[in-house]
Amino acid sequence: MAANQDQAKEEAVGKEISLEDAHLQMGEPISLQVWDDGAGERYSVKLIGISQGRSVLVSAPMIDGKYLMMREGQSFIVRAFPGKSAIAFTTQILKSVNSPYPYLHLAYPRGVRSVVVRKGARANVRIICVITDCDGVQLQEAGSIVNISIGGALVAVKRAFAQKGQVLKIKFKLVVSGVQTLLELKAVIQAINTGLVNDPEMRYQLGLQFVDVSAENSIPLLAFVYQQLIEQSMGN
Repeated sequence: MAANQDQAKEEAVGKEISLEDAHLQMGEPISLQVWDDGAGERYSVKLIGISQGRSVLVSAPMIDGKYLMMREGQSFIVRAFPGKSAIAFTTQILKSVNSPYPYLHLAYPRGVRSVVVRKGARANVRIICVITDCDGVQLQEAGSIVNISIGGALVAVKRAFAQKGQVLKIKFKLVVSGVQTLLELKAVIQAINTGLVNDPEMRYQLGLQFVDVSAENSIPLLAFVYQQLIEQSMGN
């Protein structure tokens, strides 16, 4: 097993629960990942309803404003992020309904894997970022986010352009359940290291602590970290 999966399993403590115990809310964003073709294509839908022991109703996926034709019997991994946890289960399409609007009946899951992420847990990632400001001085420093948590990140950069204690602005994109969000966050440099990343072009690593994160930015950040940790802990 890959090292990042081992670490993620330590950071994310999982257990089996029932779907009712997940406390999903109507309108909850749901991620459907295709199970049977190996490509891992994902669709973002919303929860419409739950018929206990029978089916889970979700909206039909859309791309470019058009509903997709979905095949009955097609299998998926379902992921959602209710509250402070993440859940996942396998299912298949029981029925695709077009009237009065397109929606899907998914098979009711026998079991649901629930993961609660430890405080400060970091997900291993590779996210291109740009540092646009250092203590009020504008700049354009390219970097790569190596791991990320709700409270901070480790960022690899090409040169040492800042010092410990300085405040940066960092800009990067996250994709959660098929939705892309551009974040620009303030962060304090807590540490500057070398040799933590096996990349000769990114010699320096900045340990950052996010500060003054708005609610608008904290929601996609939280969802992204949870999504990455549950997927890495399950080996997906």
